[in-house]
Amino acid sequence: MSLPTFSTQQSLVGGGRLADNLFPTTNRFRLFAEKVWPLLAQARPDLETMYCRDNGRPAAEPVVLAGVCLLQFLERVPDRQAMELLTMHLGWKRALQRDLDAAAYDPSLLTYFRERLLAHEQGRLVFDAILDGLCDAGLVAKRARQRLDSTHVLGVVRQMSSLECVRETLRLALETLRGAVAEAQRPAAWTSWWDRYVDSKLDYRAEEQTLWEKLDQAGADAWALLEWVLELPVAVQAQPKVTLLAQVFDEYFERVEQAWRGRRQHVTGGILNPHEPEAQWRTKGKNKSWIGYQVQVA
Repeated sequence: MSLPTFSTQQSLVGGGRLADNLFPTTNRFRLFAEKVWPLLAQARPDLETMYCRDNGRPAAEPVVLAGVCLLQFLERVPDRQAMELLTMHLGWKRALQRDLDAAAYDPSLLTYFRERLLAHEQGRLVFDAILDGLCDAGLVAKRARQRLDSTHVLGVVRQMSSLECVRETLRLALETLRGAVAEAQRPAAWTSWWDRYVDSKLDYRAEEQTLWEKLDQAGADAWALLEWVLELPVAVQAQPKVTLLAQVFDEYFERVEQAWRGRRQHVTGGILNPHEPEAQWRTKGKNKSWIGYQVQVA
């Protein structure tokens, strides 16, 4: 697309001069026109690099589209409503130096404009141009205080008990090793491990003591399996599910009287579900807890 002719001069019949008496000096649309619009106009040489100068039909003015994207963000409106406001709203016309009878744009142009910004690696162009300009004008401090908060992001996993997590990790490791090691090379205990952790299901109705015994058994089996893996080629030892089993074993078991016993308390930051190892137990305040992630927002 080629570029249309662009002028920074206001039209005598534009939304600017005729409407100044309607917008006090503190009005946000007038402030946008006086402080932000000139910065967008100065960024036009960079916007020009995304278009052909003399090839194709004229595109919509990129400076106006950049301004629409900003106002759209401030007003929190979708593309179609943003274009309706550009056509009908006198404040938007004042902010973007539009003539009162300026033709409307199709809402799809905003989508194409954003795609063009990304395709030419100019995603930060509008933000940087405005921020630098406002800092130079003294309207935004370069080293200002920021307000910080955090929000929760749930992991796409269900909560598991210690026994469930260990058994599931063992199952994943065994299935990986079955495809990497020939049957003749497998240890004598392979059949019992496979029956115990792949073919069998956990009985949740068992007594607590029985469940703890199963956890201790899983620890002994995991240790034996990992010792056998140490005799295999490095490529097999480095399989993700195998290294994950080693990490889970280290977090969930401890040596007690020459035997491996399941820990009664979770290790801080430990794995809670082998299908998403990065998801951790998180808390915020007194009443909110979840398994997943915590995002810091400034």
